[in-house]
Amino acid sequence: MWAVFLLALFLMTTVGHKVESKFKSLHCNIYDPSIGEFPLCRIKALNRYKNTISVTFRSKKHQEKIMVRLEALKRVNGWRPFLYNITFDLCNFMEKRNNFYVNLAFSYLEPYLKLNYSCPLKVNDIIKCEKLQFDMEKIRARFPVETGEYGLRMGFYYKGGIKVSICKWFSAVL
Repeated sequence: MWAVFLLALFLMTTVGHKVESKFKSLHCNIYDPSIGEFPLCRIKALNRYKNTISVTFRSKKHQEKIMVRLEALKRVNGWRPFLYNITFDLCNFMEKRNNFYVNLAFSYLEPYLKLNYSCPLKVNDIIKCEKLQFDMEKIRARFPVETGEYGLRMGFYYKGGIKVSICKWFSAVL
């Protein structure tokens, strides 16, 4: 009987609450300037509670075999790993779409990405992610996201070393 009462109380307090998110900071780093550049890397405020991210990368060199390391972090007494730390071959993924977690993240980002290139990257290929907003309801439908601060770090590796990284920090509020 108490279990049913506690379950009903839990459902009454959590149903109907909307989770909002807001980007706190964005860092786009180039470790090897001969690889490419970020002409645009910014957060734009829409209003007091919402903002968007826009990132543009322009390649300066022909690149094959690009490895991507995707890390999710949560702030709990410092930044700690949260759920996923995945490494994958970008060109292989773009051809086959065979990694479940990466495909899930890519399907969410696809409406915001302008991909007008083929793998491998050629000189002056541009990758754009424009006006990215997090819809926390979509994310919470698939991932266990609680109230707190989160980070997403993407490192792009070429010829064994890290060349480019993008770090996004955001907060989720219940």
